Amino acid sequence: MERGIMPSRMRHRAERFGLALMAFLGIVVLVLDLLGWLDRFAAGGTIPKITLLVLSTVTVVLLLEVDRFQALDKLDTRLGLLDIEEKARKLKDKHYAGLVKVHPHLVDDIFIQYVRSAKKVTILNTWIPNLGPLLDALVAAVNRGAEVRILLLFPNSGVAKLRTAALLAGGVKKPDDRVKIGVQHCLAELANAREAIKERRRGCLRVKVYNTLPSISVYRADGHYLVGMFLHGQLAINLPQFEIDGANSVLAQRVQGELDTLWKIGQELDLDDWDNELDLIQR
Repeated sequence: MERGIMPSRMRHRAERFGLALMAFLGIVVLVLDLLGWLDRFAAGGTIPKITLLVLSTVTVVLLLEVDRFQALDKLDTRLGLLDIEEKARKLKDKHYAGLVKVHPHLVDDIFIQYVRSAKKVTILNTWIPNLGPLLDALVAAVNRGAEVRILLLFPNSGVAKLRTAALLAGGVKKPDDRVKIGVQHCLAELANAREAIKERRRGCLRVKVYNTLPSISVYRADGHYLVGMFLHGQLAINLPQFEIDGANSVLAQRVQGELDTLWKIGQELDLDDWDNELDLIQR
């Protein structure tokens, strides 16, 4: 702080000295004019006297206003010390609870962009219809040491049957066990993708199945959350996605609380033997 003040003071002193010198020269010019000596120094009167008088007057005015200029300079310095972005973020969290945007549907590229630099990634869904396009980004995240958690609905549960019925309510003919098939397909894809993960990093990819009613779908990468809804006749990823930014925001804390709850409820699967483990859970 002191380092910033000292150069500023020196600059103000230099400005004041320069203005004072110009004002003094202006007074000297007036005196020389009154004594009739100005014409001798001005090479036959080629320097307009009115110009000299105007310059002198302006300089005196500026000299009198130096203190006000200094006050403006101090105000500018104080504004520079304010963290405008931080205050804007706090206001955003206060008024919007962390909600920054609503997407018409889940955009894979947006989530992948967040995953590329994330240290913690979580996906919560009944099953992940868009898992294929995300696999490369998820594997790359695991290979660099990021923690990736996948939460899928237990395929043999009554909730899976209810969700399938809700999807069928849209009037489009679909398999009666669509959710079950979807979950099994995801587990098979994750098991295959695990082969591309470095052996020492394979523990960073963890998969659990839960047997409870999901309230929301969540695609999380660090402090970024894309949150969807489960409505009748439509997949959650095809519905509007609420993008929440900031792990400390009200909405992010609520969503993270739901993720933590389902992670505790869920039962972990060994991807190398997921088929048999599902049968064990059923029994």
